Amino acid sequence: MNSRENYLTAARGGKPEWVPVYPDEANMYLAGYCFSQDPETGIDVFGIRWVPNENGFMPEPGRFVLKDIHDWRKVVKFPDLSAMDWEGSAARFRETRDPEKVDICILNTMGLFLLPVNLMGWIEALCAIVEEPEEMEAFVSAIADFLIEAVGYVDKYIHPDIVFTGDDFAAAAGPFISKESWDTVYKKHITRINDAIHAIGALAEFHCCGNCGFLTAEFLECGSDIVQLPEPQPELEADKARFGSRLVITGGWNRHGPGNKPYASEDVVRESVRVALDTYGKDGALIFWDGGIVGNSEDAQRKMAWVVDEAKKYGHEIYKN
Repeated sequence: MNSRENYLTAARGGKPEWVPVYPDEANMYLAGYCFSQDPETGIDVFGIRWVPNENGFMPEPGRFVLKDIHDWRKVVKFPDLSAMDWEGSAARFRETRDPEKVDICILNTMGLFLLPVNLMGWIEALCAIVEEPEEMEAFVSAIADFLIEAVGYVDKYIHPDIVFTGDDFAAAAGPFISKESWDTVYKKHITRINDAIHAIGALAEFHCCGNCGFLTAEFLECGSDIVQLPEPQPELEADKARFGSRLVITGGWNRHGPGNKPYASEDVVRESVRVALDTYGKDGALIFWDGGIVGNSEDAQRKMAWVVDEAKKYGHEIYKN
């Protein structure tokens, strides 16, 4: 079993020979519009200006592209997918592609939820979800149409094994939206995107880093094959017990736990990795990811190295017995 076969075994809910580690064991293709920013202004294809802070790049505070949800048809301009250099980006992808690894396409980094948030700001976007659900749903539908069209290009030029889409619908404390808003505004469009991914023969992975709560079961109901980076906590453990191998997780490591505390010892960090694999991957259906430790300090770099090393060491032992 090579790395690709092993990864896909876990991705389909099976027990592989070892726990695959994301993104180390994958060829990653990023759709060209995801981080397409003007190098001088920092403005992306949707008009959002990105500025650096200690956590990376974030939308410029106080600068709102869309001030009224009713104006989205006039203000928001979706990129022309037919005009993009798909052949060139596919050729660059193939230059570094390892045929022994799984091919994963990142369809979007902001989607049905975060694109309106980044265009409007958190307050206006959240208010629009509650106060103008029909208009927000129409905008969300248009975003989904754009992403579904993009899936067709991804299939033609890359034909990946896995396509991941998604949005940060949740924070550490829980979902940003109610079940009613999810049902009214988002659910059918997430399902449409997953259906489009399945139609090209790929697995659908949904990214939502946070305490997903009721959303974990909803992602599965919408047809997601893999749930990426749900916050490890008792409710997720209960969901894992409830759904078993149907709930495939990319993640598992508690980024807010003892292993990621400042200056955590090597023993503590390595133990946190073993806990993650034992909790969410003892029967398979786990692709390990630390979720991206933030920072360039020596402490952060050490933790990154210990986490990945332990995931590979323990991950190659866990299924031998």
